Amino acid sequence: MKMKILLLSLSFLTLLEAKTAVLDIDNLVQIALEHSPDIDIKRFDFGAAQARSKAAKGLYLPRLDLDVSTGKQYSKLKSQPSGTVNILRGTLGASQLLYDFGKTSGRIAGSAQEALALEAQMQQVISDKIFLIKQTYYEILKIKSNMDVQRTNVKLQKQQLHRAKKYLQSGIKTIIDVSDAQVQVEQAELDLKNVAYALELKKAQLEEVLGTVPYEGHYVVYSQKLNMKNLSRQLPSVSTSLQQLEAYAYRHRYALESSEYYVKGAQANVAVSKSDYYPVLSLQGSYTAQEVDNTMVAFTPKEQGQVAVNMTWNLFSGYQTDASVQEAKIGLLKAHAQVDSIKLSIKREVLEAHITVRQSRDNVKLTEKIAAVSLQKFTQAQKRYENELSDYVELQDAQQGYIKSLSDVVNSYYDYFIAMAKLDHAIGK
Repeated sequence: MKMKILLLSLSFLTLLEAKTAVLDIDNLVQIALEHSPDIDIKRFDFGAAQARSKAAKGLYLPRLDLDVSTGKQYSKLKSQPSGTVNILRGTLGASQLLYDFGKTSGRIAGSAQEALALEAQMQQVISDKIFLIKQTYYEILKIKSNMDVQRTNVKLQKQQLHRAKKYLQSGIKTIIDVSDAQVQVEQAELDLKNVAYALELKKAQLEEVLGTVPYEGHYVVYSQKLNMKNLSRQLPSVSTSLQQLEAYAYRHRYALESSEYYVKGAQANVAVSKSDYYPVLSLQGSYTAQEVDNTMVAFTPKEQGQVAVNMTWNLFSGYQTDASVQEAKIGLLKAHAQVDSIKLSIKREVLEAHITVRQSRDNVKLTEKIAAVSLQKFTQAQKRYENELSDYVELQDAQQGYIKSLSDVVNSYYDYFIAMAKLDHAIGK
């Protein structure tokens, strides 16, 4: 009895472990944010930039150095014999920057802007990732709906094969129609298998985008059976004008935000380079204490210290400063050009996405109409074939035209949602 209970418990646990998770678009985005390596790379870049920014701020703080030495010292003085003494010496040094004509403040500003730029780049990669997940998600739904279309095709072909056999038994049709119908059944089943293989490949692409295999592969992508009636009326609309979409994109695209931070960083680099023309003022001090051997006490102090204001001014560096300033100015011009280039790219992307949304919406409406007409044609072809007014070729042409029209409706429907996702990505939403 106990063994039976144990076996039942193990079976129950196995069923729990094998339970398939159903993942919707929000689940997929969350998984990608937690596991995607390219997001991690940008996150690490941002963390390193934050550390550099913190290090730059430390240039304003005082610097303390402790130097301790022990050993033996050899010395020889005039009119005295040479000798070796034991030494134990400690020196505490301190320095504080007073003024450097904007070099340190420029470095701090430049590193801060770099950190902000890399943070914006990280957010842009996240935005790109979300778009890829949406695109792949809707492509999976498209393939699943096309599988339903192909199942319909298999069902129709089998029905036609059954009718062809009945007609042959009644002497109405010939054996060639049965053979053709059998070929079409096999072809329809092959098309269905190919769509199934396409779904497996798309699932592998999804896992690549996610950066992991969720639940060790025990998952399915959430989907609902597509109602093919009046799909165009179920589409979300875009009421915002193109000009408003462009303005929104200029405010919210992380790529543009990142490039603007790089402009500010380039401006700070120009200030840093120009500061090399001027001196650096600092306060320096040191205190030294040492244990003095009896033989050295007469001319070696036990303690000594000093405090001084120090000025360092490079008067000529072989035109290195001039070259550095010129390079920094060129970098600033390049950063401005990069901003202009990204603005143009954003404008084009928004325009293309807006056009694609409108085009995709029209495609759904047109493919719906074509599907309705194709169904009528297929119905008429069936009646003509049954009344011996047409041959099997005409019937198959009408049937395949109908199946293709259904597939076109499915493709255009999900292409519209991909276009909407692309528009959201283009404006930084």
